[in-house]
Parts: sequence; structure tokens; C-alpha cells
Amino acid sequence: IILHHSAVGDETGIALGRALEGCDKLNKLRVSFYGTNLTDRGGQALAVGLNRPELQDLDVMLQETAVGDETGIALGRVLGGCDKLIKLAVTLHDTKVGDETGMAFGESLRRCLKLEKLTLALHGTSLSDGGMDAIAAGLEGLPKLTTIFLSLKGTKVSRKCVDDVESKLHRHGLRILY
Repeated sequence: IILHHSAVGDETGIALGRALEGCDKLNKLRVSFYGTNLTDRGGQALAVGLNRPELQDLDVMLQETAVGDETGIALGRVLGGCDKLIKLAVTLHDTKVGDETGMAFGESLRRCLKLEKLTLALHGTSLSDGGMDAIAAGLEGLPKLTTIFLSLKGTKVSRKCVDDVESKLHRHGLRILY
């Protein structure tokens, strides 16, 4: 479902979230609201709809929207319930998300025990060391995780934090764009 650079916003996010609630057998989903008028109101409703029990491959792109930590926290809660998730890509660059999103993701990702591949594009956000540390802590014990890509350019994450994360997660094929 790709809605790039259009006038859609919260009402579409709410409607899509509701429509997805009936898709319990959905195992792969790509949703993009790139460059739309989506805010936390629609982002939270969309996140609730993403909580599908059979989901194995999820790609959520909300970049260049007005979503913030309320949407990030809602996405974090959903990720914790997707216990069959193998591949996850979340693109939130150039949004209003920050450390609360990082903490929610860190808490939830630790329960994604089947996760093998993760992409988090968080550049151009207000994420700082606290949120990044939480994400890293959530990823440390994942037994099947083999590939991690983190985009952190233009965040408040320090070089020292990036170095610490790299040393903690080096066995997972970590790539950080900083």
C-alpha cells in the first residue's frame, strides 16, 4: 500500500488501520505514507492495525510526515506482539520521533525472537543516546538476528554512543549510517 506524496492523512491512516484489523492471516505487508499529511492521530490508528499475528515481513514507511513519539510508541507496542516477525523495516526519518520511540522499540524488539533482518531509518529525528541505547539493548539478545542497518544521520546520537552500539552488536552484521 503505497501513498507517496499525496494529500492523504489521518483519515486514511485510521481507515487503513481498521481495514487491517480483519486480516489475521496477513504475513507480509508494506505500507508507505511517505510525504503525506499523516500525524499521530492517524499514525496510532494505523499502528494498531499492523498488529497481525501471522506477520513475518513488515515494511512501514512514514518518513516526511508529522508523526511523533505517540505513533512511535504505538508502533513499538505492536512490534512486541508480532512474535513471528522475521524481517522488519521501519522508516521514520524526518519526523518528530525521538527517545520515547527508541525506548518503546527497544522494549518491544527484545520479544521479536525470530527477527533476522532489521532496518531502522531514523535520520533527521530527535533521537539521542538514551533512545539509541534502548534500541541496542533490545537487540542484543536476539538469537537469529543477522543483519541490522541503522540510519542515524542528523540525529542527536553521539559518536561515542554509535561506537558503543557497534561494539555491542558487531556480531549481527551491523551497518550504521551516521
